[in-house]
Amino acid sequence: MPTDEKRRRIEAKGRIREFVFGIQDGLISTVGLLAGMQAAGANRFIILMAGVTSILSGAFSMSAGAYLSSKAEKEIFDNELKKEAEFVEQEPYLAQEGLLEFLHREGLSREAGYRIVKLLHQQKSVFVATFQEKVLGLGGADINNPLKAALVMALSFVIGGAIPLAPFLLLPLDAALLVAAALTGAVLFGVGMFKGRLAGQSMGRSGLEFLAIALAATGIGYGIGKAVEYFVGGPLPVG
Repeated sequence: MPTDEKRRRIEAKGRIREFVFGIQDGLISTVGLLAGMQAAGANRFIILMAGVTSILSGAFSMSAGAYLSSKAEKEIFDNELKKEAEFVEQEPYLAQEGLLEFLHREGLSREAGYRIVKLLHQQKSVFVATFQEKVLGLGGADINNPLKAALVMALSFVIGGAIPLAPFLLLPLDAALLVAAALTGAVLFGVGMFKGRLAGQSMGRSGLEFLAIALAATGIGYGIGKAVEYFVGGPLPVG
């Protein structure tokens, strides 16, 4: 497989982190909110408005966080690359010795390693890239593009939030909550299995972990809503 294609595949897998986190947070936060609102006696309009507001504000917040964290990570990474490129420029013999030692640890004789280092050093950009990746472990494939990270996070959060909200558009409120909880659990179980497969873990166990979190969020949200209803002395007022 060509190197560029491998790099793209690694970068795509890295963005799965944003997708899983976004859809998981969208599902859990929204179903918890909806359960609480329904338990507190809110009517359909209030529940829907609260759900839409939560999804949109959550998507913006999560995407902003993903953008800023990825941008900071990329800036730090780029600064490290710049410093090491300057080191190779200022201390070429130390850099060559570092790469030679790496090749020797990997099993090459010093003579063979020296020939490779000498050949690489004839093309400075190739030598710098090899030194950064092999000696320092600075590979660029796992640094996400900040804008892509933000977009993936926002889109996945909206998708996740829309799933438990949809039943409240069509069904009676009591049935809507049950369907929303079931849909959330099913989707999270599937996401958990997918994550488990990518991570080389037990798909069933990973799916059950995500499902347990969904059930806990629904139960906690419902309990908070009932507590609010109790303390205000009845269902939430409409206006």
